[in-house]
Amino acid sequence: MLKYHEGDLNVAGVRIHYYRTGGEKPPLILLHGATDNGLCWTPLAERLVPDYDIIMPDAQGHGLSDRLNADFSHQNHTDQVAALAGGLGIANPVIIGHSMGAGTAVNVAIRYPSLLRAIILEDPPWGAPPVAAQQDGREAYRPVQDFRSFLTGLRNLTLDEIVEASRKNDPTWAEDERLPWALAKQQFDASLFSRPVINQRSYAELVPMIDCPTLLISAENGIVTAEIAGDAARLWKSGKPFRWVEIKGAGHNIRRERFEDFFGAVTGFLSEIDG
Repeated sequence: MLKYHEGDLNVAGVRIHYYRTGGEKPPLILLHGATDNGLCWTPLAERLVPDYDIIMPDAQGHGLSDRLNADFSHQNHTDQVAALAGGLGIANPVIIGHSMGAGTAVNVAIRYPSLLRAIILEDPPWGAPPVAAQQDGREAYRPVQDFRSFLTGLRNLTLDEIVEASRKNDPTWAEDERLPWALAKQQFDASLFSRPVINQRSYAELVPMIDCPTLLISAENGIVTAEIAGDAARLWKSGKPFRWVEIKGAGHNIRRERFEDFFGAVTGFLSEIDG
């Protein structure tokens, strides 16, 4: 079982809850995706904790952190991660982010380049449609709207019913992924999908601005297509390494569907930049 302590940090009047394993080890900050929470990283953290100090915050609007306020934007998540690192005395971390959290990791790398050592991106929202397009009823974005309705509807179920929904919809997941995922679905702010939680700048604008070692992990059936990943590699301007790994047979939740492949990609990259 993963051992950690937890606490809260006030960032510009917003309470950010976090979980930390501690120890005199290199720090890893893990940023979850939309509707998840920090403890959704538990299976990965359990494998990495012998070698790393793991910090898993609940993003604003998720978990035990404060709800979204009227002036919330994706930039709030970025600034909160930077403030959390400063407040906890975390120096030179690697940031791993999934989906929304991967978008935040990119923003941190661009806005606070001296803060971190590297970023690892699990299927960032680089191919997701803009919020305005998602909300205007276009048929091309109907699957996105349907999935969001599914996630929101889970809030009306019991915890056991949410776990069963996970088993039905995602039969390949390991059982230890299901309970943290289900708990998170009872905790996220119901107004989440009416807010701009995805960076409105395109990857074509963002990628050339990153200047730290970066690992992009994409899925055969995820958001980031092979075309987008290849384009990102061509857009890379930094002299620091850019690595891209595509996980075959996986969808957007790469680590939940192909954990060992994901873990191998992460540890291989960490060994490279540590070496």
